Amino acid sequence: MEKGELKILNKGEEEEMELQGYRLCRWRLALVGFGVLCTGGFLLLLLYWLPEWCVKSTCTRTTAHDAEVVLLRSTDEFRRWFLARVRVMLAPGSNPFHSLETQTTSPPSSPSSPSCPFSSPSSPSLANGHTPHPSDGSPAQELISRFSDYQPTQIRYFTFHSTKYYWDDGMQNFKLLNGLEDLEVSCSTVHSEHSTGLTRNQQEYRRLFFGVNEITVKVPSVFKLLIKEVLNPFYIFQLFSVILWSTDEYYYYAAAILFMSVISIATSLYTIKKVRLTNH
Repeated sequence: MEKGELKILNKGEEEEMELQGYRLCRWRLALVGFGVLCTGGFLLLLLYWLPEWCVKSTCTRTTAHDAEVVLLRSTDEFRRWFLARVRVMLAPGSNPFHSLETQTTSPPSSPSSPSCPFSSPSSPSLANGHTPHPSDGSPAQELISRFSDYQPTQIRYFTFHSTKYYWDDGMQNFKLLNGLEDLEVSCSTVHSEHSTGLTRNQQEYRRLFFGVNEITVKVPSVFKLLIKEVLNPFYIFQLFSVILWSTDEYYYYAAAILFMSVISIATSLYTIKKVRLTNH
């Protein structure tokens, strides 16, 4: 795979996106930090608005397999940019639909070897700079202890719009795990093989990949909503307008703009907070 190769996610689907892999660059981060200080924080605000600039100014191109950050671009008429951080999860196996016994084939560790990285708080970082962790939520401790004699598999993934995309070595690309429909399992197979349900191990194992079967709507604090709303380009423009009219001694006009902006922000915060609480 060539460095800087462009990947396609969800090919042929409505949410089709282009993917490029990037690795964090220390000297670029230092240079951007210096630029933020020199511009009084305006450069940081600009990078917040433009994900493409943010990634390209702080990272260098690399393969999707070794990426620490992925830059996504929609293929629709809007061509919007998004960024996502690649993370590493430790799991007993690499395929949630296969049996654990057939995947944990690594030789058991000797008594003198270090404990399983699942439960070790001081697990070493990976070669590409990632810090492995069992899962996003609370790890399945019982499952981990049962398979602590085996070397866990490192699963690379990123989250975009509350959806996890996992790395597939066969495809050499990230892909979405949808469920049993990916395996084209027939109804007769489901009844014959899963009529008694999944075992405890299988439940915990699949939960590592798919999470809990529920829809949770996070309710951010008022402070976070306020910061996100104030950093909108429209309100930044309004702030500069207030400063401009104030320097020309148009104080009443500047006060009117400030008053309307405050009312608009307060109304938006109230509406967003109300909707989030209703859906929670």
